[in-house]
Amino acid sequence: MNTEPHLEIIIGTMFSGKSTELIRRVNRYEVAGKKVQLFKPILDDRYSRDHVASHDGLKRTVTYVYDLDDLKRKYEPSIGVLGVDEPQFLESGIVDFTEEHVRRGGIAVVSPLLKDFLDNYFVFKDGKLDTSEFVRRADHVTYLKALCTYQVENSQDNVCGDEATRVQRFIDGKVAPPDSPLVLVGGKEAYAPRCRKHYQFYR
Repeated sequence: MNTEPHLEIIIGTMFSGKSTELIRRVNRYEVAGKKVQLFKPILDDRYSRDHVASHDGLKRTVTYVYDLDDLKRKYEPSIGVLGVDEPQFLESGIVDFTEEHVRRGGIAVVSPLLKDFLDNYFVFKDGKLDTSEFVRRADHVTYLKALCTYQVENSQDNVCGDEATRVQRFIDGKVAPPDSPLVLVGGKEAYAPRCRKHYQFYR
């Protein structure tokens, strides 16, 4: 475990285990005696408003925030570890804020989505930067992938199962049109992980 000041990023697609890994890491830092504060945007309330929750049901108590200013108000400068889940739903200033925490001697652990359903880098709430900026500035990057759940005909396993680096959005069971809203919070009813072969590209 690296206890020196640093910015670590857990990035990837939906269903890749980002939130599970975030919870695991902040729990370990807490066991090691670090004071932890974990935040998530209120927009992401799919499973619980007061918890970081993974798709597989793992939970940890969290401080929810409406925007970056709200996070700054609730942030305690004395903490050792700053955790942020789904920061793509905040303003781009969250990148600088996590770096400021590191410069003060802390550890920041952040788990953003890398791409949106159109296969573009996910743009922050204010439209000024995208989540690849975290990758550029990070000291440690973990890139997680899901498994493609495309239904394969005449297959013993029924699904593709290859590594999924993209996510497909669906509306009423059909691939969402490119002009549908960029942000649509949802789970397995609206999104499915896809490998390159089975992802329906928009361009």
